[in-house]
Amino acid sequence: MMNLHDRLLIGVTGPPGCGKTTLVEQVASILRRDGKVVAGIITREVREGGRRIGFNIIDIETLQAVPLARESGETGPRIGRYRVYVENLDGYASDVIDRALGRGGIVIVDEVGPMELMSQRFRSVLERVLRNAREAILTLHYRSRDPLLLEAHSIVTRLIVLRRGEAGALAREVAKLFMERG
Repeated sequence: MMNLHDRLLIGVTGPPGCGKTTLVEQVASILRRDGKVVAGIITREVREGGRRIGFNIIDIETLQAVPLARESGETGPRIGRYRVYVENLDGYASDVIDRALGRGGIVIVDEVGPMELMSQRFRSVLERVLRNAREAILTLHYRSRDPLLLEAHSIVTRLIVLRRGEAGALAREVAKLFMERG
């Protein structure tokens, strides 16, 4: 593991719906315009008729999406009312994060929560990000007590507790932290 002083690992946490994914997307957009390499995943709600029916995992470079969880899922472990597609975490999500880590740019992992942590491969890839990424932004589940999530909270070099409506104002501030590094 490299020296923490050489790294910028931003953790973003807050209650559901406070704007964690919005903040990450805005920061990634600003950094790309500045010429930075930004790669990884975001998790976005899937809605039908105004009602949330699940979540997708999206590669922030290609915008390709695969299901993370659905209410209508018939197999896979259950988290609340959703069935989790662990195979998409084991394969797609972990592959995208692995590639992002290998590129040496800013790695995005949105979100690290109970659904994502059901995958052993995702957990392993997350451990590599925590130990080896020079620059990363991770959104961290607000209440989970999973040991790996608690470790992530302790390893990040800066933790932002987001409140609803703050994402827009903070995006430039967070992006500036990365831009000042050169």
